[in-house]
Amino acid sequence: MKKFLLTVVIFSLALTANANLEYKNIKEEGKLKLVEDTWTTKVERKDSDYFIKFISTGTGNYSEFYKSDGDFAFTTGCQFEFVHNGDLIGYSNQDLKFYDFSLIDGEITRRELSEEEVQTLFPDYKIIKISQFSPNTNSLKVKKDKHHFKVIILNDTDKNFYHYSFTSGNSKFKTYPLAGFLDIRKKGMIQFSHFGDNTEASPWYILLVR
Repeated sequence: MKKFLLTVVIFSLALTANANLEYKNIKEEGKLKLVEDTWTTKVERKDSDYFIKFISTGTGNYSEFYKSDGDFAFTTGCQFEFVHNGDLIGYSNQDLKFYDFSLIDGEITRRELSEEEVQTLFPDYKIIKISQFSPNTNSLKVKKDKHHFKVIILNDTDKNFYHYSFTSGNSKFKTYPLAGFLDIRKKGMIQFSHFGDNTEASPWYILLVR
């Protein structure tokens, strides 16, 4: 028990701050429009056919979109959305995945972005997949090759990462509103976990940054 408590204390010492992201999240009460299968946030006063974003109540904080007349339209199941080249892209902090959304006959559909598509969106980031962590120790050694070593933890499994976050006792980094994103400034050991848990249901993942 003492060893466990010491580990929790050590990993709670890391100082972090939010880093900027090149794609801006559609803000709550932000407007969104679909024109000939192309999404845009450029909505004019004269427009009457558009969607307004709201955040769901409860712990999920999912994005919900309502029609301009107040009727519910759809939810993305995500916490972060942006428009890129006419596509509506969403990121789920629980899934650690990106999705591309389409609206067909009033029904929203989503397609998971591939690793290659995510890398195209974020060329300056190193993608680390969950399946790359050791199945025995849940750890992974990575080499920090630049001052701003930017990392994306991408989930290529069916696991859920609700309320997971990064902590460390000897590394320095900045986090993002997107749960699996990290800007590492100093080498060290970084833990990605659910409040420090390391159970079968909620295992922790350790990045050994050298």
